[in-house]
Amino acid sequence: MTPATPNRLLWTICGLTSLALLVFVWSLSAGAVAVPVRVIVNTLFDLDGAQQGFIINRSRLPRSLLALATGGALALSGVIIQALLRNPLASPKIIGINSGAALAVLLSAAIAPGLTLNWLPLVAASGGILAAAIVYAMAVLRPFSPGRLALVGIAIGMTCDAGVDFILATSDMYDVSAPLVWLTGSLWGRGWQHVQAVWPFLALLATLCLLLSYRLDLIRLGAVQATGLGVHVSRERLVLLTLATLLASISVSVVGVLGFVGLMAPHIARQMVGGTHRGLLPVAMLVGAILVMFADAAGRAFFAPLEVSAGILTALCGAPFFVFLLLTSKTEVRE
Repeated sequence: MTPATPNRLLWTICGLTSLALLVFVWSLSAGAVAVPVRVIVNTLFDLDGAQQGFIINRSRLPRSLLALATGGALALSGVIIQALLRNPLASPKIIGINSGAALAVLLSAAIAPGLTLNWLPLVAASGGILAAAIVYAMAVLRPFSPGRLALVGIAIGMTCDAGVDFILATSDMYDVSAPLVWLTGSLWGRGWQHVQAVWPFLALLATLCLLLSYRLDLIRLGAVQATGLGVHVSRERLVLLTLATLLASISVSVVGVLGFVGLMAPHIARQMVGGTHRGLLPVAMLVGAILVMFADAAGRAFFAPLEVSAGILTALCGAPFFVFLLLTSKTEVRE
């Protein structure tokens, strides 16, 4: 796909940033109690007039910020994984990273119920890294085609999902409701403590990925060409895969398994600006953030007073999208 010109890239980023801002404001307004934009502005900037401090500052603002951060992180992770595996069907969920992180979090909750929130990103990262390490080992020890490697990831994810089901089935039934909601990819009940637990890590990891974007373009040329240009391909792949795994795992630790965001956002972004990662990464981040914020707000607004998890809505959109990719990406998968 032809890379976007600098002007087109700039206009795309500006347009998506404006759209993200609009969706962010709507996410603050949407819910069982609709809050007018004027009240939102008064509350955020402490202006004279009607305010909704509890609803905005203590409930919707932190979960909207989490949706923004985790959506961008999952999209960024998806771009990197698709580039490294050379598979347009790959994503953190499909190759088992999300499921590995979820299993680690639930296992830690079962073994150490008193574990504080600040430890969850580390626990989730360990589970995601273990799942990714198995996929990486398969790729190194016995090279598969990109399509078969994705199947290995799916098998790992299903194994982790079985572990999750076992923990839930053997837990006290009165303690199961909260993990079940979390596993659907929900931002319900998320507050400032969750934002503080993950924002520094996600911001640092995203910055590192953006700085290494040119490495992805070099790796995409092929191992021989990249090595000739002075790139240590194996090391760079390991570093980038680790960053992508951490981004997805830390996101899972606070919002659960948000499926298909890491699959859809990279493809939507690629249609906008082409495949050059210097522009693709920031655009995909914006698309992922918009998708999760919109799904979270729509789950509150369209079904009020009930709340539908963002992960359910992204899955309803992502499953047909995945089938569409299967039907249209046969040539790329067999490369």
